[in-house]
Amino acid sequence: MPAVNFHEILGVAPDATAAEIKRAYKRLAMRWHPDRNPAPEAHEEFRRVREAFERLTRPSAFEEMDDASPETPDATPARGEDRRMDIFVDLLQAVHGSTVSITLDGRVDCDDCDGSGQRNYGRTTMCAHCHGSGRIRGKTGLKPCPHCHGKGFTTDHRCPSCDGRGWHPADRQLAISLPPAMLPGDELRIGGQGGSAPEGGEPGDLYLTVRTRPHPLFRLDRHDIHVTVPVSIFRLLAGGTIDVPSLDGLQEILLPEIAGTQPIRVAKAGFPARGRRHAGDLVIHLEPQYPCFLSKEQKAMLEMAEQVFQHQLDSQSPALAQWREVLESHR
Repeated sequence: MPAVNFHEILGVAPDATAAEIKRAYKRLAMRWHPDRNPAPEAHEEFRRVREAFERLTRPSAFEEMDDASPETPDATPARGEDRRMDIFVDLLQAVHGSTVSITLDGRVDCDDCDGSGQRNYGRTTMCAHCHGSGRIRGKTGLKPCPHCHGKGFTTDHRCPSCDGRGWHPADRQLAISLPPAMLPGDELRIGGQGGSAPEGGEPGDLYLTVRTRPHPLFRLDRHDIHVTVPVSIFRLLAGGTIDVPSLDGLQEILLPEIAGTQPIRVAKAGFPARGRRHAGDLVIHLEPQYPCFLSKEQKAMLEMAEQVFQHQLDSQSPALAQWREVLESHR
């Protein structure tokens, strides 16, 4: 494809000065401006004239082209940026694994500019800083206007629909397969779901940090699962078994005789192991529950138990036996 001769478009010599180029442009722009010329070809001709003037008056345009480094075939392709976000799940989802849907900030190409961010015909307006003269007054006299580079006008090629971005925001849903035994703070990498890919490159990755919502029964402390279980005071005194909720359903736990309120620890029944990380424990906190009232039968049975207890204080409660001696000494 032959190179475009911008000097020929403006009708000036290859060695024309900047002033000559500017005069030629103003003459042709007045001729082909669509607001002045209703001819069908006016839009295209005005675009060619404006492009030629911008290319010929662009500072160091050809120097930049000559100095540009050649492409390196073996260069590493550019990647989109990696993105990070938190993903909130229930505790049991983190334990057993789950499929979780997340919303990502997405984008779709602008239809009006085919994703380029530019429109074919730029909007040309007179420079408000130099009022179209291309020069402003400085301390040492007149100098080229830095806002329009001495042209006297500015051209906005940005697509008005997308404001030059080339895309419109569009959220998208992504289904994530969460592996089992993901502790809060663990990170999950989703390849290719990060920032969009630059031209010729690859998209970035998405890194999800797992966060868990509070659970109505369980409290996670590092790898251990803590649960509080209300238990009848009679069961605590008599011993026996109780049902305790765990991550895998109900477990039957044998209470020690006169269990008291010390926590009971069930080894490896807490948060499950993952890789080199060992499983935690299930820590059961017993919460004694006292009756709101006692029936006659309960009172009679407790009174009988108390009488037997008082006769066996030396072996069953040395502290009360000692206290009985203190009371006798104060009679």
